[in-house]
Amino acid sequence: MNSSSVNDLPKYPNLYGYDPSNSLSIAAIVCFSTVSLILILLSIKFKKFYFLVAPAAGIVTVIGYAIRIKSAQDTHVLGTYIATTLLILLPPTALAAVFLFAQLGKIMKRTGIQHPIFRPNVVKYLFLIVDIFSIIIQGAGGALLAQSADNPDLDKPAKGVMLTGLCIALCSFTLFFFLIIYLFTKVRKVQEEDKKWRVIFIALFASGILIILRSIYRVAEYAGGYHSDVMINEPLFYGLDTLPMFLLMCIWVPFHPGFVSLSKKKEEKEEARNNSETPKYGVELE
Repeated sequence: MNSSSVNDLPKYPNLYGYDPSNSLSIAAIVCFSTVSLILILLSIKFKKFYFLVAPAAGIVTVIGYAIRIKSAQDTHVLGTYIATTLLILLPPTALAAVFLFAQLGKIMKRTGIQHPIFRPNVVKYLFLIVDIFSIIIQGAGGALLAQSADNPDLDKPAKGVMLTGLCIALCSFTLFFFLIIYLFTKVRKVQEEDKKWRVIFIALFASGILIILRSIYRVAEYAGGYHSDVMINEPLFYGLDTLPMFLLMCIWVPFHPGFVSLSKKKEEKEEARNNSETPKYGVELE
């Protein structure tokens, strides 16, 4: 083989280990774009602006799949591979922050129920800090793991960094799921007139299961190292990553804070309005 033929060879092998399906990427773009748009409209309509974090994460995911289509045109280009990998890998952590951590903190404030260790502010900030920390580690590990395609010596340290970030996230989500169970058992014992808001636990339990399922898949994916059997299985990727995250976002359309309010302010306003409409005396004259 002459030198010109050697130079024509791509620097990196097929970084995916398979040819990514553009059809599946387009389907993911359509799905995440649609649910993100719905969440944006609902958040603006009900003035729940903090909830815009969720569709923002969805938009980042859309960009990730769009880059995946570009990357599929040349699976040997490292830059687009790293970009699509990280943009799809990291957003679910932000979704967990707004779907789980924020909502559970609001429930604790509403009911007054507190865990001996995990108080509302602890739930809100501690888990958020841990999530941000795991995002940073996952980002660093993802870049390092991609580099291992060119330098096999980086495979083990890359796997260690990535697994550390993913395991931190998985442990955080699992611990939080048990906190949801703990709070649910306590809330059931609370006596209050309006119990309709408690349907939010349906969304919390479903969200927790989906995020943990996806996290277990990601840990298994990177546990085998670069081009592991799990990593090169595209149907598995869409079935245990894309689909759970799409369903996660869909869940919070009917359970959006605009529909299921965890604040007592709205109830207090309605009660005050009803009291103002009540006759001052026991007999109303027509």
